[in-house]
Amino acid sequence: METNWTRLVTLRELGRRRKLRVEVGDTAVALFQADDRIYAFRDLCIHQDRSLAKGTLLHGRVICPGHQWAFDLDTGYEEDQDLCQPTYAVKVEDDVVYVDLTRSPDYAETATSPAEVD
Repeated sequence: METNWTRLVTLRELGRRRKLRVEVGDTAVALFQADDRIYAFRDLCIHQDRSLAKGTLLHGRVICPGHQWAFDLDTGYEEDQDLCQPTYAVKVEDDVVYVDLTRSPDYAETATSPAEVD
């Protein structure tokens, strides 16, 4: 399968905030770091087009700043809705975060050790 990995940021740039908005062409991507993984979501919430990068990370979910929909980091689903926030495949190599906007996540590829993030 062909992949289209795009370099986004270093782990240091993602930093202690654990969230960051980046542009990939015409697509805004919200990056989140939780535990030992990096997640990539389409930045604009499917509900009200609010920036998820401005939301809150809590208990494995990103909470939209608009109406507090809580999207699961692993699936992109909001448990009380039938809608799914688009998510993207992520990989980390040599402390650099890459995203492939054409692929769904494979979380085996996103694991990073806590030492890599500091």
